[in-house]
Amino acid sequence: MKKTILIFTALLLAACATSTPTEAVHETDPVQDFIQLHNLEKVSVIRGFENPGVLFMQDPRYIVAYLRHEQWLLQYAHECRLARLDSGDRPSDKRRYTRALYVKVDTFRGCPVKAMYPITLAHAQELVGMGSESGEDGY
Repeated sequence: MKKTILIFTALLLAACATSTPTEAVHETDPVQDFIQLHNLEKVSVIRGFENPGVLFMQDPRYIVAYLRHEQWLLQYAHECRLARLDSGDRPSDKRRYTRALYVKVDTFRGCPVKAMYPITLAHAQELVGMGSESGEDGY
């Protein structure tokens, strides 16, 4: 009986020593903080979205696209390293319509788009500048 209790106690202590905390570590996302701070509203489609320019951000999950006087923050479904490649080196985009971009259906610069937010020029400049202020190397 004593051996059983000792074994049970040893197993219980070993289980407690090796268990991980139940609280998940919450990693902050400065772009998501920016979206919430400026109350940016998601859109499900951008019409007239043909041959936009792009501004690369430090975080590969996001990109800023622009046409004339309109800018959008695009959030990819995952990190998109393909977006930085030249057009010949990345897969062609899949679009429902050539002059529109739809969330969760179409790809932009080779990666699926999870969310899109219309932004101002000042927002675009601030977003592109994120990360470079802290001394990180830009692309």
